[in-house]
Amino acid sequence: MNTRPTQQQVAELAGVTRATVSYVLAGRAQELKITPAVVRRVREAARRLNYTPSHAARSLASGKSMTLGLLLGGPAGVAMPFWGQLAEGAEAAALEAGYDVLLVSSRCQAAPTGLSYLRQGRVDALLALEEVAPSSARAWRKAPVLPVVIQAFGPPGLPSVGLDPAPGLRQAMEHLSGLGHRKLLWLSPGSRLDYGRSAVAQRVARDCGLEMRLVHLDVRARPIGQPPDARVAFWCQAIEAQVPNFLSATAVLCWNDEMALGLYAALTRRGLRVPEDLSVVGFDDYEAPLALPPLSSVSHEFHTMGAEATRLALRMVRGELSADAASETVVLVSSRFVPRQSTGAAHGQVARHSKGGEG
Repeated sequence: MNTRPTQQQVAELAGVTRATVSYVLAGRAQELKITPAVVRRVREAARRLNYTPSHAARSLASGKSMTLGLLLGGPAGVAMPFWGQLAEGAEAAALEAGYDVLLVSSRCQAAPTGLSYLRQGRVDALLALEEVAPSSARAWRKAPVLPVVIQAFGPPGLPSVGLDPAPGLRQAMEHLSGLGHRKLLWLSPGSRLDYGRSAVAQRVARDCGLEMRLVHLDVRARPIGQPPDARVAFWCQAIEAQVPNFLSATAVLCWNDEMALGLYAALTRRGLRVPEDLSVVGFDDYEAPLALPPLSSVSHEFHTMGAEATRLALRMVRGELSADAASETVVLVSSRFVPRQSTGAAHGQVARHSKGGEG
């Protein structure tokens, strides 16, 4: 005897139509302007009946797999902690829309495997958490649904979700200015890996009336895909060898959190303290809370970027965004500064206070 609850029973308990139940549980309530009160009634009825939609039935009815593919580009990518935050954001938005997420990680074969799944209908769209090589771009552009590239490192002609570093950097520099800092040092890995972040930092510093010196570190021996302690040790050694005088500035902004942690180690070896002798700001905010002292950092908003990538992919799946329009679509997520204990008053300065609180 089949005792599985039905969609019709949910509809009767909630006092709505079967179609409304279907739309709500498929994550389309907002799209179809179903009121929050109705959504709550449907979800409560489904909970009381212990009803879950049949994935097979939904796929058959919609002609879709109701699954998104998430590409991880091999061991180096999987080893990066922030990819987990991107994936969590992508999955959360997918589940909200009634979609499952399939992880595709086949060492160097993630992209071909993902494209194969897309052509076979095993997934409805792809999210790429990896750089897209120019040699692969042509095949990607011929996909039934254009893959969405997260981080915007890929070639043109593919929809992407990236980060606008300016808002967070501006907040960080205004924070430092309020603490009396006027001379800043910016550490970056050089133009190939910088992705324009240094140019933005320079522009923001000028806008804030701050003097900022740039140091581009030689990173040709950077350990890709190695454990965090190896990466931090590399940055420590690079900084010790290439930055002879930290105290020409009162605050240092680093290209990412791992570089900032390497700076912590280099400062400790020289008997310098954070923030008493030098204030330090990181970028990414995925390891910053674990530092001692906790690191002030510009958040990369990885979770939000993952969610926006899913929403962009689903717009294409639903026919709301054409391939031509999608190929030129770049969604930029605003960065955000998170102050912690690694920033303090500049040497001999008393921090200024803004109205309503400390600067």
